[in-house]
Amino acid sequence: MKKEILFGICADVHHSKERDATWRMRAFVEEATERNADFIIQLGDFIEPDESGAKLLQEWNRFSGPKYHVLGNHDTEGKGGKKAIMEFQGQKENYYSFDMGNYHFIVLDNNYMKNNGEFEEYHEGNQQRDCFNCYIPDAQLEWLAGDIDSTDKRCFIFTHAALAVGDWVVYNLHAFMDVLYFANQKAGYNKVTMCFSGHDHADAYLFKGGIHYQLINSMSHKYIGTNYSHLSSKCKEVEAYYGKTDYLIPYKDPLYAFVRLKENGLIQIIGKQSEYVGNSPLELHWEHYASPQISYREVWMNGIGEL
Repeated sequence: MKKEILFGICADVHHSKERDATWRMRAFVEEATERNADFIIQLGDFIEPDESGAKLLQEWNRFSGPKYHVLGNHDTEGKGGKKAIMEFQGQKENYYSFDMGNYHFIVLDNNYMKNNGEFEEYHEGNQQRDCFNCYIPDAQLEWLAGDIDSTDKRCFIFTHAALAVGDWVVYNLHAFMDVLYFANQKAGYNKVTMCFSGHDHADAYLFKGGIHYQLINSMSHKYIGTNYSHLSSKCKEVEAYYGKTDYLIPYKDPLYAFVRLKENGLIQIIGKQSEYVGNSPLELHWEHYASPQISYREVWMNGIGEL
């Protein structure tokens, strides 16, 4: 059994918001191939099921190894919702798990809202009513508890919306964290070792309750909203990359990372760095944390925070 695992990870490609995001995906896949990655995974807000999306998906599929998808809120906006995008990108289940080497990997679907006290799937833009307030339904949390209990391997979790660290965390985060707490308490060690999320277009890390939480920055841009766009003095430079836009700042280079799970228990996050095209969020007095990078980090599986 392979004792060291290396996987490539990216998030929030948002191909529909850029004139041509295929070159960003091409760079990621080429490096994953060069590094001989064991698998690649994207954390949602990926493509739309149209001709442009097909071109980017073709780049993604050039990676010859296993490839995994996480659903994002924007993936559900088109006609047909989740079902359409899952069929388009060849995703059989909206949440699932798989093993590789000594590790167990879990993909969750947090694209649900609460409507009159009941969980409702995001579908064709209905999440706009709830301002992207993401939930993981009770039935999925019950499945998660059982799935963790069914394996003796260390577990790594992937979601779209943030977990524990970030601005837009899942709304029933405490219920989710209870599942992880009781699983680790039963195992007697931090069996659930690390969680990876996207959605926030930010680079951040938190160590809490013996579990590592890592936000993966967008491959493409930082979202700032329409309230700040009029302050930019470099609109033409931005439009050369993205066309007419009034709510984002592109990254010059694609951002993604490779995660190495070493036999000695070290986790290495090998991230990419870039720069903004146009004014930075700081120059626009945008108050939220932002940086055009995914930081290099080293943490330990046995419940020790960042070195």
